[in-house]
Amino acid sequence: MESVVELVSFKLKEEVSEQRFLAASDEMNNDFLSLQKGYIDRKLVKKEDTWADIVLWETMEDAMRAANVASQNFIAGAYFECIERSSCEMKHLTVVKSY
Repeated sequence: MESVVELVSFKLKEEVSEQRFLAASDEMNNDFLSLQKGYIDRKLVKKEDTWADIVLWETMEDAMRAANVASQNFIAGAYFECIERSSCEMKHLTVVKSY
């Protein structure tokens, strides 16, 4: 079975502090994302003012299901409220080979 990498790059809203964002990210990961079917791992990375959320899923179906549920979830919503929506770019990539 091929796993899937969900890669989302974005910037924070100007009024959102890094501390507030990281707290929302922790809550979203612990109380929502890590509980979703097919979740494997997540990395949050940053370069200057651009962030990337990298999530590894067991299948594309798992990734898509979690994305649909997240749009309706209060905890995930608090995380999304920190992000400048116009800066978001999401990709789903199939893992070809792991080393």
